[in-house]
Amino acid sequence: MNDFNQAIEAARRKQRFMTLSLLTGFVVIVLLIMTVVFASRGTRIEVLPSEITSQAQVSTERGLAFVVYGHLYSLSSVAEIKAQAPGFMPTTQQVSHDDFGKVTTITLKPLPGELVLTTSANTDETSWLINGDIAAVASSFQKTLEAGEYAITVSHPYYETESRTYSVGRGELIEEQIELTPIERTVSINSTPKGATVSIDDTEMGETPLQLSLVGGRHAVEITKPGFDPTLDEVEIKNTANDISRHYQLSPKSAGVNVSVSPAGGTLMRNGSPVAITAKVNINAGQKTTLTYTKPGFFPQSHTLTLAADEQRDIKFSLQKEMGEVEINATPQATVTINGKTAGQTPLKLSLLAVAHEVEVSLPGYRSVTKTLTPSAKSPATLSITLLPEKKARLLEAPRTYQTKAGDEMMLFTPNDKVLMGASRGEPGQRANEFVKTATITKPFYAGRHEVTNAAYTQFKPGHNGAGNVPVTSVSWLDAIQYANWLSRAENLTPVYGVTGGKLHSVNNNADGYRLLTEAEWEWLARKAGRPSQTQFVWGSNKTLPPKAANIADESSKGSVSTFVPRYDDGKPGIAPVMSMQRELSGLFDMGGNVSEWTHDSYNLNVPQKGAVFPHMLDTKITGMRVVKGANWRSGTLTELRASFREGLVETRDDLGFRLGRFLYGGNE
Repeated sequence: MNDFNQAIEAARRKQRFMTLSLLTGFVVIVLLIMTVVFASRGTRIEVLPSEITSQAQVSTERGLAFVVYGHLYSLSSVAEIKAQAPGFMPTTQQVSHDDFGKVTTITLKPLPGELVLTTSANTDETSWLINGDIAAVASSFQKTLEAGEYAITVSHPYYETESRTYSVGRGELIEEQIELTPIERTVSINSTPKGATVSIDDTEMGETPLQLSLVGGRHAVEITKPGFDPTLDEVEIKNTANDISRHYQLSPKSAGVNVSVSPAGGTLMRNGSPVAITAKVNINAGQKTTLTYTKPGFFPQSHTLTLAADEQRDIKFSLQKEMGEVEINATPQATVTINGKTAGQTPLKLSLLAVAHEVEVSLPGYRSVTKTLTPSAKSPATLSITLLPEKKARLLEAPRTYQTKAGDEMMLFTPNDKVLMGASRGEPGQRANEFVKTATITKPFYAGRHEVTNAAYTQFKPGHNGAGNVPVTSVSWLDAIQYANWLSRAENLTPVYGVTGGKLHSVNNNADGYRLLTEAEWEWLARKAGRPSQTQFVWGSNKTLPPKAANIADESSKGSVSTFVPRYDDGKPGIAPVMSMQRELSGLFDMGGNVSEWTHDSYNLNVPQKGAVFPHMLDTKITGMRVVKGANWRSGTLTELRASFREGLVETRDDLGFRLGRFLYGGNE
């Protein structure tokens, strides 16, 4: 066999080998596929929604797996599959080993549609509404929407409103330009005088009165007539407005007046109406015009003129001062101050500029009076003033009753009186310390309508206990005056008592702050205030107590006190709320009982000089023992019930409280 034949035979053997190898590989692949199919568990793939199940395509994205007739076969532990259908968004999903052999559901979401709309108006004032809700205000509208039917409304102020319905499909793009119809309205234009030329948007339309139709939008209006200034306006035609009517009052062409004024700062009037004072003042041409310049304190000046159109005129106003005669009288004679400068003593006559002046009439010790006076050249002005002493003025202004910041109610007394204090030796129940002496009560002062209550005192000392409307008790004299000082400071009054380190070191007799009543004030209130004559008891001079006259030791106190008043029952066996008894003749409450009261005065046994009269002022002595006045709920003897009864105490008691007082003005005034 030659070499050629050998080569041919070798090629044939090689071809047979390759054919056999390919056949063997094909068989192996087929066997492998069959092995996968029969060795793995088929997983059914269900694509939703149901109407696209038959159209859906499912393929594998990752893993040793494939899909055959809607079933997934996989040798991998996890396979990733992809489902897609027309009009829906493709979706991938993993199928794990635990899900093999079961049904796997893939739900596809519909593709949104796109709605793109424009209008012939093409302006940013276009409003777009979807199903009645505003969606945009723009020249065009572009919106991604889920498949469905939508009502679109297009609104523009200058066009008729358009409404359309669009059915948007899955993945569908809808584009459309909507033709809008311009609105039209009737515009009526008139003028005074008539016959004026009307131009709309620079186009002459006719003469007034005129009626025409205009489309939506803003339109420039010009009204012209010979001899009159042009009138410019703008009308806006909108779909929310009805027909429009305009009436124009034409202004005659103006002339100019160059104005100068002296002095400056006045008011320029044109035919009675104020105008700004500028270098040029316009007036109506061909009409009589009166210009008037005025300024307080000067005589007014006027010019009347008639100018032709565009004519100019110079006018100068030079005002003359207006002076008025003034006479000022005062009783008593006093100092007159005008606008802050001393002018002299009353009676005073002078000439003043005819403007408003502030006139003050003053005298030491008297309430100053301030008046505003405007003189006039037409007639003299007279000002007559009667000055009140400062104390009298303050008395007239003072409230008759008021409530303090702590809740204590104060009552004003304005006496000019004297009281006979103490009791004579022949008076039943009299004690040796009840010295007879005369004291004057001449200064206006306030007294508490009732004793200070626990509610008021607790504001000063928050740790204090006791029923709110019951008098505070078990407080020392020092506690009482410190409460008075605290309340004075709270109301911006001058404190009476100088206290440092818990000790009294001074008494300010000139202070108007709160204090305790003096012994003389206490007896005057208890025996003489509101009465035709001085009495022995708070309720009068009869030893028989009227019903509810005072909270004292009565029948209800039997067994709890050593002495009581028989055949009298006030209904209160112990301490009672303030104002539980009848109001006393003075207008106050509880001076005849309930609790005894600290007074301001120091206690001593010095016999007063015969015939001496004690003035209405504060005791300034610094002593420890103080006078206590008044009966209390434990009092049952004639001695204790008398208004002249007095004690000297240092320590406190549970039936002892206090009542506030204060001078209307300082004690030395």
